[in-house]
Amino acid sequence: MCAFLRARFGPGPPDPEDVAQQAFFKLGELEGAERIESPRAFVFRVAINLMLDERRSQARVSRTLDASAPLLAIDSEETPDLERSLIAKQQMGLLEKVVQGLPDRHRQYLLANRLEGQSFVAIAERFGVSQSLVRKTVEEALAVCQRALIHGTADYRGLSRERSRRS
Repeated sequence: MCAFLRARFGPGPPDPEDVAQQAFFKLGELEGAERIESPRAFVFRVAINLMLDERRSQARVSRTLDASAPLLAIDSEETPDLERSLIAKQQMGLLEKVVQGLPDRHRQYLLANRLEGQSFVAIAERFGVSQSLVRKTVEEALAVCQRALIHGTADYRGLSRERSRRS
């Protein structure tokens, strides 16, 4: 039966083995199963129907998800609520202010790493500094951002000062 389902419907989902098991279970729980003329035909028909039902259900879920894609982009929960949305907007505004208030080096390295997706090595090469300086600077900037989110205000303490290079 599994080979038949796989040949007719493909490997899944749903899994042909699971559907076959469900079909035999339905035969077993059926009252008066001994009166069925062809139990083999019955089990195959049940398996086909289960497979079709599952496929329809998956198509319905897929259509629902496609229709709700804009909502899902806003919030990972099934239904975004107004309070979460407002909190997120406030936090984004605070983070924008905090990042703009960072010293140039901290802001540049942080944005290059977090927004542009550059590695510490790439940033170090781009700015002509050591990888450890980039790592330390990004960590300091992230700590400022984290404190701002926790306390609701910018706290720039702990940032290293930019030193002038000796020629």
